[in-house]
Amino acid sequence: MNGNLRRWSRGGAAALVLLALGYVGWRVAVALAAVLIPVAVAVLLAALLWPAVTWLRRHHVPRALAAALVLVTSLAPLGTLLAFTVDALISGAGGLGAALRDALGKGRDWLVHGPLSLSEPQIDAALNDLVNLVAGQSERILGGATATAAALGTALAGVVLSLFALYFFLYDGDRLWRGALRVTPVQLRDRLDGIGRRVFHALSGFTRATLAVAVVDAVAIGVGLAVIGVPMVVPLTSLVFLGAFVPYVGAFVAGGAAVLVALVTGGPVTALLVLALTVAVQELEGEVLQPFLLGRVVRLHPLTVVLAVATGVVLAGVVGALFAVPVVLVVREIWHREGEGRESEDTAERGAAPAHDAGSAVA
Repeated sequence: MNGNLRRWSRGGAAALVLLALGYVGWRVAVALAAVLIPVAVAVLLAALLWPAVTWLRRHHVPRALAAALVLVTSLAPLGTLLAFTVDALISGAGGLGAALRDALGKGRDWLVHGPLSLSEPQIDAALNDLVNLVAGQSERILGGATATAAALGTALAGVVLSLFALYFFLYDGDRLWRGALRVTPVQLRDRLDGIGRRVFHALSGFTRATLAVAVVDAVAIGVGLAVIGVPMVVPLTSLVFLGAFVPYVGAFVAGGAAVLVALVTGGPVTALLVLALTVAVQELEGEVLQPFLLGRVVRLHPLTVVLAVATGVVLAGVVGALFAVPVVLVVREIWHREGEGRESEDTAERGAAPAHDAGSAVA
């Protein structure tokens, strides 16, 4: 009974400590978001790229050269992809806008002359309300131009900081970790070292598996869109690739954007074909890719993943959605490690108690 009470009290105390640390960490993260978000991105990328750096160093490539080679060869394709995406979005915006206006006109005619037989004044009134709503927001939109420019500058600064941190994580990550351990209490260093390595291993597996899922999703959607004949294949495929880094949710939202473009540019039949393609790819991801690639690493129920992503969206928007699953993984690994530590301590106590009693009896 006393052992159970001790375990429950330790578990409750650990939960309270984690909640308190989580709240303090959240307040600090909000205050230092401009610094912590780029560093967190660098940590995820370092977890993904560290095996390549280790392989190069094992083959006698100098540390600095290995980090630079991995950084350039890995990020150059991503930068090229983003450049193609932005260029395609800009060049296709005009045609997409014209197609949207044409689709709105066809929709108006269908509402007036179709089975609903709505009156033209009703439709015109609804359109005027929409126009007035957009016009009413024009001042806010124009007023936000300065904020947008400031946000762009902050984003560029964040990219530079993230690349700088990523290089040094790849170049000197092991020594940085040992330096961080030196400032911790001596009696906790071994346990913290084990937790840190376990967390980094989990993040490495998660990022590699997510990258593989993203590539498969993007290729499948891109080929399908090209066969169906949907325009703007490159940017839509890029959106699917980037969206796949938010498990179960991101690729579905990006697929919804593809369905919308297909509806505007090709009509209902094309949109239904793209919808069927998106559902098929989601089934492939949910039934094959996620369990096979991510299941061994994440080991989280899909409902847990969806709830974590939804909570991340509510708390921090897109950034929260991106980091929701990694945060859950970190907490899970820490809790698992602490649970192992408590179990071993309880086992040691139960094993030591009879010896103590026996010694007392002999005395």
